[in-house]
Amino acid sequence: MRTLTRLLLALSSALALATASAASMDGGKEISTALDHAQLAAAGTDLKTVDMHLHHVVNCLVGPKGKGFDAGAGDPCKDMGDGALGDSAKDKHQHAELERALHLADRGLADKDLKGAQKYAAEVIAHLKAAKGAG
Repeated sequence: MRTLTRLLLALSSALALATASAASMDGGKEISTALDHAQLAAAGTDLKTVDMHLHHVVNCLVGPKGKGFDAGAGDPCKDMGDGALGDSAKDKHQHAELERALHLADRGLADKDLKGAQKYAAEVIAHLKAAKGAG
């Protein structure tokens, strides 16, 4: 009976570790994808393109169940996790950088001037790069 209990505990620990590793990997993929879309937003030549890619950034950061998620904008991070913010909750520095990136992406979406929205997208890039380095 003791052997069975030890085996079950070992399996449970291994499963918990694998789940944590998968969530961490997903967060990294979500950050990388958000960064790609922030770069596309910053390079966008019209407000519609910039807004679309900033929405993608937001969707990757908050995940499909998060506040601000817009399914109509598209979800380039589909099936990668619960959003980079949720998947990074244990790393305080990374989480703070992602919060800043989300705030700036929202500000970019609210800005109806192309140059202003691009400027916010460039600031999002810096915070996503910092988050990537933190993780």
